[in-house]
Amino acid sequence: MRVTLHFLLIVLIGFSSCSEKEKSFKTYEGEIFGTYYRIQVSDMEKDLQPEFDSVFALINAAANSYVQESEVSQFNQAGKLLTPSFTFKDMIDSAAKYHRMSEGYFEPTLYPLLKSWGFSFEQREQMDSAKVADLLALVGFEENISITDSGYFAAKPGVMLDITGLGEGYAIDKLVEVVEKNEIADYMVEIGGEMKARGLNSRNTSWTIGIEDPAQAEMGVTSTMLTKVELDNRSISSSGNYRKFYIDEAGNRRAHILDPKTGFPVSHSMVSVSVLAPSATQADALATAFMAMGPEKAKALAESLPGVEAMFVIGGKEKLEMEFTSGFPKPVTSEQSQ
Repeated sequence: MRVTLHFLLIVLIGFSSCSEKEKSFKTYEGEIFGTYYRIQVSDMEKDLQPEFDSVFALINAAANSYVQESEVSQFNQAGKLLTPSFTFKDMIDSAAKYHRMSEGYFEPTLYPLLKSWGFSFEQREQMDSAKVADLLALVGFEENISITDSGYFAAKPGVMLDITGLGEGYAIDKLVEVVEKNEIADYMVEIGGEMKARGLNSRNTSWTIGIEDPAQAEMGVTSTMLTKVELDNRSISSSGNYRKFYIDEAGNRRAHILDPKTGFPVSHSMVSVSVLAPSATQADALATAFMAMGPEKAKALAESLPGVEAMFVIGGKEKLEMEFTSGFPKPVTSEQSQ
């Protein structure tokens, strides 16, 4: 998988609790998908690491475009994939679902444009309207990907898949399945700042996360939080355009978020979005789509989806402004967290 594009937008916050005795938790952590993972579970004797490693291995084998033997790499090289694994099919099914849900703003065939714009760790090409128009002909999941009983086929040479836009979220949901299969009620599963939590933490309080201030983060200050939110059996994912960008030869700021409708980096006023959803896959995919579509369309779509809430950070003339969907939880204050 590509290095995660939106890590550190969300951080876990620990608050002390004097009223209850701390519970024993076990922590699993390491590196995966170019970022980190951390899994905290109420203590149990069984070692879950082999099961977690199995989840990572299956997803890497299916969807890691930096592994030449992975299924997505095979598809991108040959224009087809026969006898795909369950994991590949499941991830593509999820990608297709959120492609439709977002009216194409979650776009699994954006890889050729990402490569040419220089956002996949490859040499950036000279981009102009004609070049973008040529590449846009390769973009469009429904028209460029054919799915049959025997496999997946590209409609034309050059069509490529990239499903990392929901990769971390999908992995979190699969890790949660392992945890819940082992009848663990209190847990937090995190990959690169995306997470899902349930129950209580080691201090017998709700899992509480902080969403960092993008303006401060761009200056290297990662300790300033815009708000804090409690998680209980739901997921959160953030995406933003303030960490990964470059200034082109004409002095234009090119953010890594691409608009799949135009093929160009987005130019709207939204700096970041944080999405709460029942599943981590949904939160991850929608955070990606919302950043592509901009604040007005994103807010309207979020309001229409059951169980989905979002916080939008908008760049104002003098300061950042926050907008929320109607059901986004009220911010948690320090006093409430004690």
